[in-house]
Amino acid sequence: MDLIDAKTIVTNGGSDNYYLQTEYVMNIYRGCSHGCIYCYARSNYYEKTDDFDNIRAKKDALQIIRDDLRRKVKTGVVLTGGVSDPYNPKEAKYRLTRNALELINAYEFGICIITKSGLVVRDIDILQDITEHSPASVNFSITASDDDVCKKIEPFVSSTSSRFKAIEHLAKNGIVSGVLIDPVIPYITDAVDNVRELVKKAKHHGAKYAYISTFVTMADVQREYFYQEAEKYYCGISEKYMQRYKNYYRCHSPYKKKLWDVFAETCEKEGLMCDMRAVNQMLRRRK
Repeated sequence: MDLIDAKTIVTNGGSDNYYLQTEYVMNIYRGCSHGCIYCYARSNYYEKTDDFDNIRAKKDALQIIRDDLRRKVKTGVVLTGGVSDPYNPKEAKYRLTRNALELINAYEFGICIITKSGLVVRDIDILQDITEHSPASVNFSITASDDDVCKKIEPFVSSTSSRFKAIEHLAKNGIVSGVLIDPVIPYITDAVDNVRELVKKAKHHGAKYAYISTFVTMADVQREYFYQEAEKYYCGISEKYMQRYKNYYRCHSPYKKKLWDVFAETCEKEGLMCDMRAVNQMLRRRK
């Protein structure tokens, strides 16, 4: 695996503005092999590379993470997975995320994981240890309730059904998890039935909360890649986007209000939390 230089990995600025509130951010890997046709991290703002699909790790990552954690004035929750999935296929061999979790546990920090991979269940033992002193949550980004649609827009990720099985396994082992319906992709996943089914499956498999974003971002290389890949299965979609969204960065579903209403109503009916302020308060009470 290719390595890239880094001076620091656990950085300040998780964010009070991000929907998952954390004090710190950690990205061990760069690039991603999931192949999601809509990925915002593919844009030049994040990667600035023509080789986005090649996963690289930060050189001496564990030593840097150890030193970063040791220098922090106070502990807090570390967010990982905001840009590059910490459970990409190479993690199965190199175990950098697992070893980083061991350091986070040793220094008594909390963890907030965003992933599309069922591999996270491998690390249940460490997540359980972290919950003894700090918050720990696993957040699965799931965009399509149907495995066939998932395969078209996220060709190399764990299937939707396998991600829900992972949620169920985490729940049975006392690990809090949530479903992030993010993004909603206009003309592909912005269907009422898709949103309703995702919420129902989230509740059925043991998730504690759900979040929805009723738009997808589009920028430079990201937009070009989306048009190229989406046309393979959704003929004419690039023309629809160009006519409706032009060069907009945020491409909101034309049904965004209806989708939000259905999302909120279904969450209430199923007894699933969706107010992220309340969710963050709930996660913090797990200290």
